[in-house]
Amino acid sequence: MSKKEKLLIVSCSTGSGHFRAGEALRLSCQKMYPEIQVQHIDLADYLSGFARTFSVSSYNVLIKHTPKAFKLLYFLTDKVFVQKILGVLRPFFKFGAKMFFKKIEDYQPDYILSTQFTPQLILPKNFPTPIDTLITDYHAHQVWLSPNVRNFFVASEETRNELKNLGLPSVVSGIPLHPRFFTPKDTANLKKELNINNDWPIILIMPIACGEIDVKEAINTIFSYNKNVNVVAISGKNNKKNFNELEKIKSSGQKNFIIIKATPRIDDWMRVADIIVSKAGGLTISEVIYLQKPLVVVNPIPGQEDYNTAYLEKNNYCLKADSNDDLAKKIKLLLLNPDIIQKKSHPNASEIILKKILTD
Repeated sequence: MSKKEKLLIVSCSTGSGHFRAGEALRLSCQKMYPEIQVQHIDLADYLSGFARTFSVSSYNVLIKHTPKAFKLLYFLTDKVFVQKILGVLRPFFKFGAKMFFKKIEDYQPDYILSTQFTPQLILPKNFPTPIDTLITDYHAHQVWLSPNVRNFFVASEETRNELKNLGLPSVVSGIPLHPRFFTPKDTANLKKELNINNDWPIILIMPIACGEIDVKEAINTIFSYNKNVNVVAISGKNNKKNFNELEKIKSSGQKNFIIIKATPRIDDWMRVADIIVSKAGGLTISEVIYLQKPLVVVNPIPGQEDYNTAYLEKNNYCLKADSNDDLAKKIKLLLLNPDIIQKKSHPNASEIILKKILTD
């Protein structure tokens, strides 16, 4: 019996999007290429010291406590020379990544696919295993563009053109979605299953970061502008403060308000929604685009999500709200004129990526 080829997918827990993309690829590989052995790991579990602090902790602290500093850092590092700086730092990354190298040695993958920029920073330029990279935003920040990458997979033609101008070829794949998004479902039946017992429009508010728009105040304002709507808010399973604030709305007597900490049925809630309110993470907006739902972007994380929002606005895939009042007005506008948002089909990115890596 011939030995199975092995694919190692590496994400990193700087935000959930990288990991969700990795899981989508793992599940798709198991279904489409059962002859391939596939494993998906979180790089953060295999780092220590400086490497973990730089890759995970510093990102999370900056995003949460000093977003303006993160924005400045993001734009300052989006320069061609950043690769030279990272080349100097590579030995420090390697020193803190002994467990990662041990994992590769034990698993012996034939292919490595990263959904975050750190793995290719750690691995040397002459590494014998092919390294492919999926860029999970709608802009190719310079930190992703390590010279040891064989294939870059990007979300849009705009991103492909960015890389082309730098002399780097890439494949427009889109961003991988969980396979459940590609399963057709009847929205009328879903509404019954989700206990939506009226015909009023459904506004789905995804977890949103700190910013100009406060989720509790925003929801109260939405109800003040739009009486006959259902509002469904996902607080996030680890955000107790946010959940408690949302509970105050429920306890005030607002009947058409549903709070969800977390759910394995996120695609079902997105399918029944008439409008989705979210920040502009690459994975989430790709899911929204695929489901062809009107989107209002709020509180984009400075840096990558500014670029994502600009892409969406340029192509008329969203409206952006800058205040609670602005959000309520734009929801009302979309309820009256849903066709002002463009609709676009989304490719099965996992299929494109896996075929390129495993069969070309």
